[in-house]
Amino acid sequence: MRSMVAFVLVLGSGVCVADSIHAYKSVHDDGTVSYSDTPPQSPSSVQTIELLRTEESTVTQGEQRKQQMQEAGKQLDEQRAEQSKARSEYESKLAEARKELRDAERNLDSTLNSRKNATPERMASANERVELARKRLREVESAAP
Repeated sequence: MRSMVAFVLVLGSGVCVADSIHAYKSVHDDGTVSYSDTPPQSPSSVQTIELLRTEESTVTQGEQRKQQMQEAGKQLDEQRAEQSKARSEYESKLAEARKELRDAERNLDSTLNSRKNATPERMASANERVELARKRLREVESAAP
């Protein structure tokens, strides 16, 4: 408990110090520029720079930027979900078209290997089914997201 209180006090003192941080910009006689956290001895060429601004406009700008980033993140998440759904639908259609082609090719092989069922009409029908399955597969593959 004591260590927790000490930790909170240290954090609180750090915040107070952070509000009062200044830097000093000095231009020397030879034209060189230096920056320091302590004021230089020759005050004539010194410019004080405030490092941390806690003005209301800065806070508001930060909150607006945070909100914009959150909205952009939500939009990206929605786009990813849509792309994932489209990809899943595509893969499902592709698997279905491949299965249809395999089935048609098996049917053709079965028809060709069967003496009893190898009539010209059945062979033509099996060939037509294979060609239609190949055509559908090409159509599905060409519509890839």
